[in-house]
Amino acid sequence: MLAARLKAARLAKSLTQDEVARSIGVKQRWISKLERGDKRPNIETLSKLAKLYGVNESNLLQGETFANKPGLDHNGGHTVAQETEKADHANDSLAELAADTLLLDALQITPEEWTALRSIKLPGPTDKGGYVQLLATIRGIILR
Repeated sequence: MLAARLKAARLAKSLTQDEVARSIGVKQRWISKLERGDKRPNIETLSKLAKLYGVNESNLLQGETFANKPGLDHNGGHTVAQETEKADHANDSLAELAADTLLLDALQITPEEWTALRSIKLPGPTDKGGYVQLLATIRGIILR
């Protein structure tokens, strides 16, 4: 369960809920609700928590139950294998994101977002987490 993993990750770093809340810019009671399972973090908050806890997003999500079946459509019409193949030509880290089915289920990346992620030319190397941050930025721009 995501809530239990969030709490375990916080405790492993010997942080209080208040310290976590201040670090990522939310209220302590919101962190408490996350750890009880009453709330779920958005992409940006999940990335902040993962960075603070020194893990990647998929580590926090692995306790969740997802219907991960080979070839299952995870990307609005594109299979994970198709996205992995496309992403592999663009960037190894993007391919790593495309291959992470747990994270894909949580992020629900649309075909348009995949196109945007593949089309952006970054000035230097990034990791899978960098692409998750980029996705959060893309979604933030679209919502405005």
